[in-house]
Amino acid sequence: MKFIPTSIYKVLRNLAEAEQEIYVAGGPIRDSFLERPFKDIDLTLPKGAREIAQKIARNSDGHFIPLDEEEGVFRVAINDFFLDFSNFRQGSSSIEKDLGLRDFTVNAMAVTLKEFLSLNPAYWNLIDPFEGKKDLSRGLLRALGRQNFLDDPLRMLRGYRLAAELGFTLDLQTRKWIKELHEHLNCVAKERIAAELERLFSHPAGKVVWLMAEDYILFDIFPELEMARGVAQPTFHHLDVFEHILLALEMADLVLESPKKYFGEALFNEDPFVSIKKNSRTKAVIRLAALFHDIGKPHTFAIRHRITFYEHDRVGAEIFFKIGERLRFSKKFKKEVAHLIRHHMRPFHLLHEFRAGRLSRRAMRRLIKDVPNYPALFMVAMADSLASAGPDKESNLEKELAELFWEIHRFNEEILIKQEKERLVTGQDLIDLFGLEPGPIFRELLEAVEEARSEGKIKTREEALSLLGFLIQEKFGENFK
Repeated sequence: MKFIPTSIYKVLRNLAEAEQEIYVAGGPIRDSFLERPFKDIDLTLPKGAREIAQKIARNSDGHFIPLDEEEGVFRVAINDFFLDFSNFRQGSSSIEKDLGLRDFTVNAMAVTLKEFLSLNPAYWNLIDPFEGKKDLSRGLLRALGRQNFLDDPLRMLRGYRLAAELGFTLDLQTRKWIKELHEHLNCVAKERIAAELERLFSHPAGKVVWLMAEDYILFDIFPELEMARGVAQPTFHHLDVFEHILLALEMADLVLESPKKYFGEALFNEDPFVSIKKNSRTKAVIRLAALFHDIGKPHTFAIRHRITFYEHDRVGAEIFFKIGERLRFSKKFKKEVAHLIRHHMRPFHLLHEFRAGRLSRRAMRRLIKDVPNYPALFMVAMADSLASAGPDKESNLEKELAELFWEIHRFNEEILIKQEKERLVTGQDLIDLFGLEPGPIFRELLEAVEEARSEGKIKTREEALSLLGFLIQEKFGENFK
């Protein structure tokens, strides 16, 4: 099997020789047919999952992790590969009955471990009681039954995540059951919901989120979004706030898929968007920031000769941070999304200065310092702009945003990064030459020097030391000796 590391393959070969029949089921079967890589293998057997998992962990220097003691599900982590062992579900007497208790037909296929390891998928004696392979070929996600959603309501959200991940369609009966049962998702642990959401938004999620809104489940997860419905916007826009932010998510999918199409060819040796495209977590951050970038507007709506939303970026960041706390997102993840929301208007503010030829080095430096991942911020801004098509929208706005991005990126690459490597003064100078004690003032003074340097006001070490002396004297006055 080309997706299985050699060390894992050897472990599984030994396991396949055991007297008890062991089956591979679910995701790895589906992904093998789709020729998609996988990093975990679901192994199911009539009984004894715990004992086998513990033995494998001992013999392979892996980590034994109980996932569900009651249901008998145990994980063995070997490096970055996972082997999940489970007893037949709910005491099932056969693999067919076990498969019938799963979520979707494409995840309800199995094959013996021996065949999984030794045969091409085309030659497997596939156990497929619900025609999952047929649904796989049709790109269809079909739930096994209404009760299966009640058994674990998270499966409803997983359906949308799989639709986004695989590019599949949820069948109409499945969506009907979700509409009937969506409120049951509120009974699921928030950590499990958060994990599914991060995986959902790491893939193109725009079209799927529209479906989630139609099926009501979106508002069980994010009730804050419902407040955006029907909130009017200025004539820069052609949609209300809710439809605009959903369209912005769709546009973020397109921008992430092909940054070159919207920003043009990279003007430097290294494409600044490459690292984003390779990082599924960062892509999830950008998509969520696009979806929630205007969530503060319903709370800041006012009419002052025209519709305004003053400070909606600040309010929106606070709202999302609270959402992240409620859903138990990691601290870093929720902070990164909220940070992009907080600053999503800055590219547009800088664009006014750029058009007028007044864009200062100081303004560019402050943006880069405030938002180190400024390529991600500009992706959100581009999605926001693409989702706006009102009669008063400026022409060529996306083209100008791209030009502004490259101007800021050039400044960062040619000036800031070079200066960072070749500092004129350091904290040691503040100790040795000025007799200061280390503390928060160091950062303030050194930042002031770097800012003056980036603006071209100073160029040499002597000028930097002179500026430091002036700033320290101004700060401490007569107390400074």
